[in-house]
Amino acid sequence: MSGTRTQHAGTREDPWMELEAPAYDPASHAPGRRPVSVLVRTRNEEVNIGDCLRALAFSDDVIVLDSFSTDRTLEIVRSMPRVRLIQKTFRNESEQFNWILDNIRLKHGWLYLCDADERVSPELAEEMVSAANDPGRGHVAYRVRYKNMFMGRWVRRGGMYPVWIIRLFRPDKIRYEDRSINVHPIVHGSLGDLREHFVHYSFNKGLTPWFNKHNSYSDLEAREAVRVIQSGAFGARLGQLFSRRPGVARRALKDLSFYLRLRALARFLYMYFVRLGLLDGKAGFHYAAMISMYEYWIEIKILEQRKSWRDRTEAKVAAMLGDMPGAQRPRPAEGRA
Repeated sequence: MSGTRTQHAGTREDPWMELEAPAYDPASHAPGRRPVSVLVRTRNEEVNIGDCLRALAFSDDVIVLDSFSTDRTLEIVRSMPRVRLIQKTFRNESEQFNWILDNIRLKHGWLYLCDADERVSPELAEEMVSAANDPGRGHVAYRVRYKNMFMGRWVRRGGMYPVWIIRLFRPDKIRYEDRSINVHPIVHGSLGDLREHFVHYSFNKGLTPWFNKHNSYSDLEAREAVRVIQSGAFGARLGQLFSRRPGVARRALKDLSFYLRLRALARFLYMYFVRLGLLDGKAGFHYAAMISMYEYWIEIKILEQRKSWRDRTEAKVAAMLGDMPGAQRPRPAEGRA
């Protein structure tokens, strides 16, 4: 693939590099009808990235933002035509999304955000391009639904369908809130909905990567939960449950869920019985069980952070050893007062 190799110094703590910058091809889209730019985030996605990029062939401006993959992801990306490759260290979602808006040059006025384990259908691609080329709609961003795949089938009922997420937007009308996980974009303008779906293959890399990823997610969720609880915003979140602004009520419900006890059990009962995940067969049961386990991890980590179990355990052990002649006291944990 032809292109130039450009080093962007950034800062010493946060370097980034654009490895490929192919020339713009004006013949790649119909006259008078501009496609949208697309950005795909990657980190060791050799299983997914090829199929993902092939589904994005409708755009002549596809950017892969890679967090220094160590598998064959970069090799596959370089083999695809008209794809720009940028590498930057991932810190957290809020920082990364806002960095994208501030630093990446786009060919077009609309951006579609895509993950490597997602596939854009031809119908969704056509609808996105039509929306971006129709100023009469008056929207500056659009929400999209997806079909979540597990065990070879669409987990429709237990998968909480439909889940709406903002993915297509004008970059100058978006800013992401300051959260460590599940960040929500703040839209400065009118928000619309698209009819078509993308397909989400969140288990393509296997169960172990899914468990590892959600274990790290639960750490972030627990820290966010403690922050929300300590902020004393319970009353404000209750008021937001009745907001008509898209996404506000859902975010308030998410924050209020941090106050629940037995949230894992509640999540399973809701997904499997209330949302009829039992009609999704074995996939519905196992999916509900795994999501409930993830909720349990969050709940127990919230308790660990709020109750300081580790500090109290060390104090108890020190007291016990202190009663034993010649016993060596445990050293205090680093970084703790």
